[in-house]
Amino acid sequence: MSDKLDDSEINERLEELEIWGIEAEKLVCRVEFDDYKKSVFFANSVFSLAEEEFHHPSVTVEYGAVEIDLWSHDVEGLTERDFDLAERIEDKVRNIDWD
Repeated sequence: MSDKLDDSEINERLEELEIWGIEAEKLVCRVEFDDYKKSVFFANSVFSLAEEEFHHPSVTVEYGAVEIDLWSHDVEGLTERDFDLAERIEDKVRNIDWD
């Protein structure tokens, strides 16, 4: 279990990320795709990463987008684990072949 981060720690870690923001005290991002199939494949890769990290993000799959919310239920806030998973997801986004 990780400790809940304070506001200054959250802001510092958030600066290291490109596609994430904070909404309702959760890390959130939205990744857009050309079609539903690509959205589903990406969501499945997020589920695999989350399983490896023993994390349970909220993932919403739409026709052309995936929305992800990260938050640690056990501490009712953000932890290093949330930011570590966000970084891994961001790496996945960077490696998508967008053509």
